[in-house]
Amino acid sequence: MKNEQTISAAYCISRHDPLAMQSRVCLTHKDGIIQALEPQRTMSESIPNHALLPAFANAHDHGRGLKTLAYGVADQAVETWVAGTYTLPPIDPYLVAASAFANMAQNGIGSVVHCHLSRDPEKLIEEAAAVKKAAEDVGIRVAFVIPLRDRHRLAYADDEKVLASMPKGVAAQTLNRLKPIPSINAQIDAARTIANFEQSDVFKVQLGPVGIEWCSAKLLERISELAHELQIRVHMHMLESRYQREWIDKTYPNGILQYLDQLGLLNEKLTIAHGTWLTPQECQLLADRNVTVSINTSSNLRLRSGIAPLKALQHANTRFAIGLDALALDDDDDILREVRLTQLLHAGVGFEPGVMGHTVMHAACCNGSYATGNAGGRLEPGQPANFIALNLERISQDLHAPLIDIPSIINARASGQDIESLVVAGKTVTHRRKVLGIDQKAVSIALHEAIRPHIASLYSGRDEFEAYRKSIEQFYRDGGHLNL
Repeated sequence: MKNEQTISAAYCISRHDPLAMQSRVCLTHKDGIIQALEPQRTMSESIPNHALLPAFANAHDHGRGLKTLAYGVADQAVETWVAGTYTLPPIDPYLVAASAFANMAQNGIGSVVHCHLSRDPEKLIEEAAAVKKAAEDVGIRVAFVIPLRDRHRLAYADDEKVLASMPKGVAAQTLNRLKPIPSINAQIDAARTIANFEQSDVFKVQLGPVGIEWCSAKLLERISELAHELQIRVHMHMLESRYQREWIDKTYPNGILQYLDQLGLLNEKLTIAHGTWLTPQECQLLADRNVTVSINTSSNLRLRSGIAPLKALQHANTRFAIGLDALALDDDDDILREVRLTQLLHAGVGFEPGVMGHTVMHAACCNGSYATGNAGGRLEPGQPANFIALNLERISQDLHAPLIDIPSIINARASGQDIESLVVAGKTVTHRRKVLGIDQKAVSIALHEAIRPHIASLYSGRDEFEAYRKSIEQFYRDGGHLNL
């Protein structure tokens, strides 16, 4: 059969929770579907020292092919960091997305929830088309989240109130940078147009109310109506920082999740990102409604937001996934390190029970696939042929064969550099860390050159941004977000 392929490996972890592993296996796939997973018939035949694993799914990202440090935005509290990211110059969205997706593919990420960042709302539809092409060229599965917001561009308060709290010169500069917000009707029309793009296993669409802080009640109502009409998923930021927790408690005294439940948004088609400040009671309600929570460990650490209550989520049996948020620990999109960091932070102290490595791996594969709107996360006949081949040479070179515990050494040592290949829907996307669908080096060079003309203005704008940052910090210190 022409399109049937078989790959052999020394080991295969076919699923993570419960953990299932086989030695000396052959995986056969055809038309993007796994046909068989069988023992190697000839024991004398040499077999690669690789482990086959389900491909990873990045459950929350923004496709920053150009990292924020590359245009001068250092890590800081999320409330001021976000404003710094708005200084990204207008660069070809295809280059940005292609670079991001290629980096993810190198690290074994076969699917991603891409929360799009639009530099110009008027060009959102064109940008969506560019991202779609980048996804198809690179070959990973992308859930394109349409950004929707209509208030609070500066802080968790009306723009006029925030501007009034600033020194006059800073307020004037800030006001000059603000772009008009498209009407709710215009945003819903654009969302409907993008949702009508030809969709496939490679490109799907989700609605993205950016967060409760940035969406009015009227916009949320329209999003809920459209989500039910189109039967598509919704993805939104939620309770990322302490200041968001404070603002939400003051604004929605009866409970933010209860409010979303009344709107019809709290269901199995919703993913909330971060959830850093969720209470145990909220974790239980999310579990009861089958909502998915994307944990973004490195991002929350880098942006001073805190550590997600993963133990409470697990106790409630809330489905959780793993997202990089374009802010992996080393800015390298290495989801294996993200899994390790998440597990270690929540492993417990001493003999107290904590979160197990295989549980976090399951979150990064199976639950992440669910968040993208795709099946996946298991290597079994009938499942999508989405898998990685992990080279075990580096991580096992100091171990004698009888002492090698494959799941343990993967959890403790493996990183993106060990990904030998990535297969998505039966198509080889990377081989020996080379992305096959695009010229990754050319894309990287083009991005680097695209920002060059803007270096001077980015550098000269640092003092202006620092004055803005101090004003916003003072606004929160003075409790401006609580004076409703």
